[in-house]
Amino acid sequence: MKAIDDVIEKMQSAVEGMRKQDPDFYAKYPMNLGAVADEQAICTITDEWTLPDEYLYFLKHYVPESVTWNNDEYIGLQIYGAQDLLEGQWGYNYNPVTQEDIPDWPDSLLVIASDEGDPYCIDLSRGDTVIYTAEHGMGTWDFNIAYDNLVEFLHSVLTPPGFDALGLDGDEESYDYYKILITGEGKDKIKTLLFIKRTFSCDVARARSLLSSVPLLVYKGIEQGAVKVENELQNIGADYELRQIEWDEFVQR
Repeated sequence: MKAIDDVIEKMQSAVEGMRKQDPDFYAKYPMNLGAVADEQAICTITDEWTLPDEYLYFLKHYVPESVTWNNDEYIGLQIYGAQDLLEGQWGYNYNPVTQEDIPDWPDSLLVIASDEGDPYCIDLSRGDTVIYTAEHGMGTWDFNIAYDNLVEFLHSVLTPPGFDALGLDGDEESYDYYKILITGEGKDKIKTLLFIKRTFSCDVARARSLLSSVPLLVYKGIEQGAVKVENELQNIGADYELRQIEWDEFVQR
């Protein structure tokens, strides 16, 4: 299960990065991703369902607390841990208000995640972890394959915003990561200020303040995006520094 361990480790790094980005917010609204599930929670779900080995292993090592994922693919994806899996079925195969089963739900589909109501499921009749999804609120469920397996699905939450616009495949292992810092006004201070103004969507006064506090981080992402930013900085004659970074530093943003 090394592939599961590897992706969970990256998910934990991403959560840690989000907490570091806004420590005051997450002190008030805690978000954590633990690695050891409660034994009783595991017993409860294994009594309810016969789960694929890979998925059960994942549940034993993925313990989210108020964790949501968003990027170009997801608005606010919640991937359920063992403690949330039973309630995760509510509204799909079970109505908790009337305490009745919902008849139009396919019996073999288990909801393992939800993105603003759109379910992501595995088909327990197959014994594998092919991921299916459908759009909610359409009157009927029209399921399609979203990912070939659980590991692909988990990697999809780590795809940074902007990959779709660049036409990339979303596999973070395939890319080199860089950050670019402006280190001085360069040959044309006005052009550098305008670049900062546009990058940070701020007024000129704020741009001046940012330029006075160099080094100023203006880009952190994959190589394809870094090339575009570097070309623009070269064209305006700004002083800058380009550094290659590791995945862990990339997700801490």
